[in-house]
This record gives sequence, structure tokens and C-alpha cells, in this order.
Amino acid sequence: MREGYWIVAATGEYHLVDDHAMWIQRPQNARVLGLPQAAIEAISSVRGDFNGPGRRQILMLAMDCGLVRSRGHGPAEVTFEFTLDTEAAIRAVVPFMHATLGPASVPKFNNLRTGESLAFNYGNAKKIIEAGDISFLFPVWKRPTQALPVRRPYVLLSDFKEMPGWTCWELPEGLDSHELVALLRRHAPLGSGWLALADGRTWRLAPNTPPLTPLETLNPELAPWACESCGSPTRGPKIPCQCLNLTLCRVCKLPPLPGIVPGKDTITLTGETLYVSLLAGLAHKCVHWPSVRVLPLDDLIRRGT
Repeated sequence: MREGYWIVAATGEYHLVDDHAMWIQRPQNARVLGLPQAAIEAISSVRGDFNGPGRRQILMLAMDCGLVRSRGHGPAEVTFEFTLDTEAAIRAVVPFMHATLGPASVPKFNNLRTGESLAFNYGNAKKIIEAGDISFLFPVWKRPTQALPVRRPYVLLSDFKEMPGWTCWELPEGLDSHELVALLRRHAPLGSGWLALADGRTWRLAPNTPPLTPLETLNPELAPWACESCGSPTRGPKIPCQCLNLTLCRVCKLPPLPGIVPGKDTITLTGETLYVSLLAGLAHKCVHWPSVRVLPLDDLIRRGT
């Protein structure tokens, strides 16, 4: 695969090329991309060889001048190669991605200077990219901490009542967990998302949950192990149920996993003991709070009536 694009990071301008190395070795083409004369002469003097050290030397010289190399792989994957900072490279090719990629496209960014590699689904990330928050395409440990737009307690629901994306409502202060769940069951019985309590606990919310359903009805044998606060079954005070899930992501302040604590044992409603691997916490995907729609409680009550 030889055809692709050279993208100028400083301007976002892009040019279709027949072969990246051979194309940019032609001085008139290198000048179109804005390369300085010294770089043009250095590139022209390299003996080009197909997939050999000469070809790589040409590509690296061009990238060190602020160019990003792009080419397609199959029907969906598009690779970007560069030597500048990865975040700067992503920002530089935003116009190119908007013009050429579809929702199923998978852009892959390879930093040839550091070895860093990053890939994502363009359809899922497009809104975040348009918001200018490129940091949320990076691993969790490289992202900045977000400022939550609401206080606790609150409920955060996904795709609720024909509203795409995440929507958040502040809940009344002073209500205990049973009262909050009763409120949500009246007005958002089919909501899916998170319930955050004032004391720092955060529960996964799915249809008819958090549990708070008498285990005498669901499974009488587990009734003695029911948590009085959240209704989840637990083997004892040292085994956390979901209401003791205080392990929150430093970026979005939500638990890494829904209702379970990585590295801990819990018990399911069927009586099976479940161990959650610590590595499972890496599956967490942050909620992008700047994109969350925040509405007053009256709105939730109105939608649920």
C-alpha cells in the first residue's frame, strides 16, 4: 500500500500522494508542503530504497519538519505516523478526519519517536474531538481530573427518554438511600447509569436497581447476608457490597466498574461467589463531564410522570 496523504501539522492542509517517500523527494512537492530548503536538500540527497533504511530516513526527515503521514489499511483503519507530540498530531489532523473518516473508521496514531500508539473508534470519539478535549482519547492515567458540574447526591443516566448521551440531575439533600431509590423508581424506572450518594458512595443504576429488593423474595437463603443499605448480598462485613464501592476514578469520579470492586469477592443473587480481577479496573471508560447535559430535578419528575 503506497498511496496516502501528507498532512501539514501547522495548518491542517493535506495532499494526496502516490508514494510518501518518492513524492516528497521531488523538490517541487516538498516546497508545496512548506519544508525549509535545508530539509529539502537533505531529503533529496537520500538514496531511496523500497522499505529500506533510506526510505525510513526520508520519512523521518519529513516528519521532523512537522508533517504527518497518513494511509489506509483495509476498509476501516487509517494510520497516522509522526514524530511530534501525540496530542499535537491528533489536533493537527482533526480537519482531515472530519473530511475523510466515517463513524466506523478507526484512526491509529503511531509516534515514531517515542513508540507511543493510540487507536479509537472515530464515531464514538467525534463529539469529544469536536469539543476540543483531546486528552480523553488517552489512557486514564494521562488525563486531567474533571470538575463535576453538580453536587452529590445526583443521578446520571444514559440515553434516557429519547435524550441521547448522558444527562444528570441533582437529587434532594437529606434523603437516605431507600428514599432516593424510591424517588428514582417512580420517575426513572428504566434509567441506566449511576446514582451518587452524598456520603461518597456511587451505585450502578440499571432497570429496577440498585437492588433494595428484599432478598426474602429473590433468594430467601441469601436473606441473612443482605446489606441493609443497598440490598446487595455480601458474605459478611469485610466483603464489600456495591454500597461500599468507594474506589473512584480520579478523572471522572465514578467507579471503575459497575457495582463491583476490582480485587474483591462478592456474592451474586444465585449464591455464587465472584472474584473481580484487579486488571478488570482497566476496562473503565470515563464519562466526559463537559458533554453531560445537566437538568433540574423538576425536569426528571416531569419526564417520569
